[in-house]
Amino acid sequence: ETSTTLSKDKRENSMRTFTWRELSRLNSRHNAHVAYRGKVYDVSGFVARHPGGVDQILLGAGHDITKVFESYHKEEIVNILEKFYVGELVDNEMPVFPKTSEFYSTLKKRVENYFKSNNIDPKVDYWMFVRYAAFLTLTFTSWYCLILFHTSWVLGLFFSLMWGFFSALVAMTCTHDSSHFAVTHRPWVWKLVGSVHDFHSGTSIHVWRYQHVLGHHPFTNIDGADPDIVTAAAEAPDIRRIKLNQHWLPRYFYQHIYIPILYCFLGIKTRLQDFHILFTLRNSNIRLNPPTTTQWLVILCGKMTHLTIRFIIPYQFMPLTSLLLYNGIAEMAVSYWLALIFQISHVVSEVEWPKPDKDNVVDMDWAELQVATTHDYATDSWFWTVFTGALNHQVAHHLFPGVIQSHYRKITPIVKQTCEEFGLKYHYVDTTREALGCHIEHLRKLGQDDITKKDN
Repeated sequence: ETSTTLSKDKRENSMRTFTWRELSRLNSRHNAHVAYRGKVYDVSGFVARHPGGVDQILLGAGHDITKVFESYHKEEIVNILEKFYVGELVDNEMPVFPKTSEFYSTLKKRVENYFKSNNIDPKVDYWMFVRYAAFLTLTFTSWYCLILFHTSWVLGLFFSLMWGFFSALVAMTCTHDSSHFAVTHRPWVWKLVGSVHDFHSGTSIHVWRYQHVLGHHPFTNIDGADPDIVTAAAEAPDIRRIKLNQHWLPRYFYQHIYIPILYCFLGIKTRLQDFHILFTLRNSNIRLNPPTTTQWLVILCGKMTHLTIRFIIPYQFMPLTSLLLYNGIAEMAVSYWLALIFQISHVVSEVEWPKPDKDNVVDMDWAELQVATTHDYATDSWFWTVFTGALNHQVAHHLFPGVIQSHYRKITPIVKQTCEEFGLKYHYVDTTREALGCHIEHLRKLGQDDITKKDN
């Protein structure tokens, strides 16, 4: 026993230390390192054997994966990491959290027991494939009917709106579930379903995963870490003011009127932003690993296919003016639906906007932060659960991102009950209209000069 202890001590003393910058360079398939709870692991030999697939483990290579790892895996899986331990991480690129709270441990056990006792696989619901197929079919049927009836302004307007609306639902179902690896346990299924984002929407699933899975979900509403709330520097002008540390400008006084109108450009912004992100390998403070050859092929072919569907094919059947008009209407429909549904979950005054301390440590457990920064609404409504991609169950989704969306309506009551028991405020309003009003009111409040004066 003494020799074993001495051997262990000698091994630990010989381990090297890593800065986050050194770790960031260890991001290839043949040299993949990750950090977890301040320790660094060389998982290069495990990449090909990773049950979640090669792309998924390489997504986190060169990063601190603590919260992503914990939110997608059972607690005992961490033991597998230990055999790959190679050293210690001596500093942090992104905010860090305290150890897992009793609230999160209790909630995870309760949700795991729910699935186990009901013999339900959290990643499987074959009825979701019916929903995926239905939304895709309705999307392309609307597109086809638009081409067929483009000479009628009434029908053209109707099918343009339907094309955009169902395109948004495809993004909220196919794209969202696959980006969280929540569609069965088979990586090829995630890739196939997720490819819709590239080939239909014209936006990169590779870029989206870094923004959403490695950025927004781990660091919700943390300024400088969550790319979904990124704005210009505090002292520089931005198109909107959503955080109190932003410098106030007179034009913000009317932002609750003009900003919702500008949300119609979300889709165009995202597609153009893809190129900048892919060539700089950075989305706000989130680093991207270089895409593989296969990923580049999907990205470029996806962009070309999207342009073919949106412009080249319809142009063979309708004049340019009609093409641009109908595309504009469809773009507005998809952008409005996605933007407003995304904003009402987090960009509201009712939730918290946490600030890490000088050492970049957040003063609450990650799961407690998810509850504090997220806003649910209309969770009893079948309509809003289906037609928001279950994003009205946003708290459950943030706490259990690897669960397919159709199960959230069963998880939410467990989340509510556990929050109540542990004294955590669960942010909720009864209707989507109220949730939308919360976002508009947040824009209005932060657009007022007196808010800044009171803070000063």
